[in-house]
Amino acid sequence: MRGVRWALALGLAGLGLAGLAACDAAADDAANTLAGSVSRVYPLGFEHTRARLGGTELAIQYVAAGGAVPVQVVVRLADCPVDGPGPVDLTACGAVLGQRGASDLPAFRSGALRLSAYAPTPGAPVVGEFDAVVQVDTRDFAVRGTFDTALEAAP
Repeated sequence: MRGVRWALALGLAGLGLAGLAACDAAADDAANTLAGSVSRVYPLGFEHTRARLGGTELAIQYVAAGGAVPVQVVVRLADCPVDGPGPVDLTACGAVLGQRGASDLPAFRSGALRLSAYAPTPGAPVVGEFDAVVQVDTRDFAVRGTFDTALEAAP
């Protein structure tokens, strides 16, 4: 009888640890999200996010299996220098674009980016959210996302 109780206790402890690991994974996943009505006409699935800083732009990328970038938030740094946290008017100085296979994300119309953590230093945390309106013919669709990643220098 004692052996059964120990086996049961160890099994429950193992389930508890597995549950904690699942909660941690869910928390990581919750920090990087994509959603919106555009999902009716364009698939939003992705595996991870990355933030890249190049000479002329900052890009927040949602990367799918195989390396495709179905959604990318781009800030043109010449139009809107970004050196710390704060809002960025994507309509004035950026875009939301992407491609999956032969399909392009619908055309960008307007949007906003909010950086809650950012420094233009490789390895620095890049945390925030964006929302945008994209258009197919005369129909508007919403796309929004959250991200929590580290800044990389663009290759």
